[in-house]
Amino acid sequence: MFYRGSEWRKWDLHFHTPSSYDYKDKSVTNEKIIEVLKENNISLVAITDHHIIDVERITELQNLAGNDIKILTGIECCSGSRGKEPIHFIGIFPETNTERLEYIRDEILIKTNINEQKQNKRVDSEIYCNLEETAKLIRELGGIITIHAGNKSNSIENITNSLPCSMAQKKDIAKNIDIFEMGREEDQKDYINVVFKEIGTYPMIICSDNHNINDYSLKQNCWIKADSTFEGLKQIIYEPEERVKIQKENPNFEFDKPYFEKISIKDDIKLFENEKVAFLKKGIPLNKNLVTIIGGRGTGKSLLVNYLAHTFNKNDKGFKDNKEFEVYYAKNNVENADIATFNAKDKSQINFIFIEQSKLKTLTDDKTVGEEFKKLLQLEDLQFNETLNKEIINLLGEIEELKDWFNYETENNERINDKDFNEKKKENAKQLLETITTKENEAKLLKYTENINDIKNYENLLLELDKLKEKHEEYSKELNVEISTLNDKLDNDFKIEEINFNKQLQGIEKVKNHFEELKVNKESENTKIKKQFESEGYKGDLLELLKNAEKYQRDINGATKQLVLIGKKERILRGKIELRNKLGKKLRQEYNRQAKIIEDSWNNILDNIGNEDQKQIMKKILAGRGIQIKGKVTFDLIKFNTKLANYLDKRVYRNLGENLEILNLESYYEFINKKLGDFIEGDKKDTTKRSLGELFFSLNERKEYLYTIVEISYNGKTLEKLSAGQKGTLYLLLQLATKAFSTLLIFDQPEDDLDNEFISEELVDLFKELKKYRQIIIVTHNANLVVTADAEQVIVANNNDENITYFSGSLENHTIIKNVCKILEGGKNAFEKRKRRYSSIASKEK
Repeated sequence: MFYRGSEWRKWDLHFHTPSSYDYKDKSVTNEKIIEVLKENNISLVAITDHHIIDVERITELQNLAGNDIKILTGIECCSGSRGKEPIHFIGIFPETNTERLEYIRDEILIKTNINEQKQNKRVDSEIYCNLEETAKLIRELGGIITIHAGNKSNSIENITNSLPCSMAQKKDIAKNIDIFEMGREEDQKDYINVVFKEIGTYPMIICSDNHNINDYSLKQNCWIKADSTFEGLKQIIYEPEERVKIQKENPNFEFDKPYFEKISIKDDIKLFENEKVAFLKKGIPLNKNLVTIIGGRGTGKSLLVNYLAHTFNKNDKGFKDNKEFEVYYAKNNVENADIATFNAKDKSQINFIFIEQSKLKTLTDDKTVGEEFKKLLQLEDLQFNETLNKEIINLLGEIEELKDWFNYETENNERINDKDFNEKKKENAKQLLETITTKENEAKLLKYTENINDIKNYENLLLELDKLKEKHEEYSKELNVEISTLNDKLDNDFKIEEINFNKQLQGIEKVKNHFEELKVNKESENTKIKKQFESEGYKGDLLELLKNAEKYQRDINGATKQLVLIGKKERILRGKIELRNKLGKKLRQEYNRQAKIIEDSWNNILDNIGNEDQKQIMKKILAGRGIQIKGKVTFDLIKFNTKLANYLDKRVYRNLGENLEILNLESYYEFINKKLGDFIEGDKKDTTKRSLGELFFSLNERKEYLYTIVEISYNGKTLEKLSAGQKGTLYLLLQLATKAFSTLLIFDQPEDDLDNEFISEELVDLFKELKKYRQIIIVTHNANLVVTADAEQVIVANNNDENITYFSGSLENHTIIKNVCKILEGGKNAFEKRKRRYSSIASKEK
């Protein structure tokens, strides 16, 4: 068993030994042959000596090779007649039994009239056989036929060159051939189109045709993706383009991609707390291409991928965590890959797509579907712009703060920031000042109150200067401590000079002295004014007069100053309210920005595809399906009106949105710009139970009715018009398109969600293309997804009294074939259809 399934290996299907008459060095030993083949990493070799099957040598070679190299038996024959160019072809057989090999040898040698051949010697006369008759015999004996072609001597072109071939003759010739053996790598590109363009697709290989093991080298490296068995060889007939590559580099590492390398169940694992079901101890190596998991009902085929997803927090099925379930994850696809190990107890995060069973059927409303597609476009983080949201929050906060400032009341219930309050206060102070002002004392009172005001200003300035002086002194002291500490570590030549603010401090003292002098002068003037009142014989309470005059003037000045501040704050508030009323435009821009990001992300996926092969795959995924993806700003009027009901007084607004004339997205933006202010500060503010600003500007409120979704149409139909199967098909297509060439995909029973026609007609071919670029693991009971998709590995689940085990292999393995036919409905037919399909492609008889 090749447990990891079909993998690329080097094969040599045309190889001679000293048993051939024209071998260069007859002394070469069988040990030497095996040694050199191992050195060249050959996994399978076909011994194809000229007109002979040396059973004894082949048996010894097989024993020497053991399990390292598969030795197949073959024979090289010539077709033609004397005087005509011969055509060389080869029969290759599966047998290892000595008696059976002798029987095959004798049948071919006798029935094809080449028994004149003497071992290791060529008779004088040319030895020819009939291509059609010999090919028929080879097939009857269980073999397959390869033929020289292209730039190789004795090739099938000799037929077309020496004989004019009709189309019917060409088809008859082609029926006798399974595989073309080319002479050089470049021949395979145009060969069929040049020689037999009418007969279809055949596998093309390159072989060493080696006649001297001491000079062994492959002309080109021939890689075949199959088990190193005869059944593996037959696969390249059914899948000629998928199973053969002629190139120097190992195709296993052709595309860099992450993949699950192995699942290791290190000990028996009980999966659920109160259930008996368990995984039994097992190591499951995984192929890096298409892995299919099959099994009857209740055998645990889905449990494996669900527990794998559980290991990476991708589902919650009530599983018990268990460190004995380990997953080996290859971060890259190179010969010595970087492998990380994870277990189902510690868990972790890995980027892969997991589509659980019936997942696609849960995609119902547009918003849910839209969010899923945002994830596909890697836009799950696409949200309302955080900076703009902060700007809105700050703006609304500033407006409320200003309003609170205007409405502030002292403990005496005085609204000291109110315009009317200050105008009244100023007018009252003026009137009171007039009541104590006469013609005789007017000039003196005016001068006295002016001086009082000046003195107050000087005192404030002196306080500020004292604070500035203190800051300079403290700052220089702190800095000089740091400088002193650093200087202790430095040589004298590098000492840092301490800081002083002498110049600044001197300047401060000079300014202080000036204002102290002005203050003294004003105080002196007021002393003189008092003396004037006394000398003029003022009869009243001079102290009370001057005290009142000072108070009234202070109230006038204070109110005047406050009115200036109120005017400034009013202008600021009006400006901020204007900005708020323009938020409708900013909201429109922001949601349109989100919509454009969605469109750009989709276009970038289509435009930034790697190589030409990948572009062709993307065309298969998307071409002709009418898939269109756009961002759509959605205003849910029903949800908006439901929320609006919590804000409006229903006695005033019975029809809610209609009364506000908000019927769609455009009128919503328009309302913010032109009418919302009336409901917050204007004449309609008393008609609401709560401020409407919260409904429009709070993200938590707004996100329920205003958001950007991914708008998708498929074959001209929008999502709501698609059937469940079509919705699932669309979702999968976009999953494949958005991460087609990187992220591995695990899909549990796609046939439950997808239309059968899509699976058989399209998905199978897509999986065959995409598995080169990403690992695909599917649980399925659909034979097409296993056989027709040419799965590299089949894992079979078994359940024996709730003890679940798994074994795996390739499609060319008899045990796997038997299980596929037994478990999957139509499994046997799928194998037969696969054979017929490629047979019909080759013969153009379908």
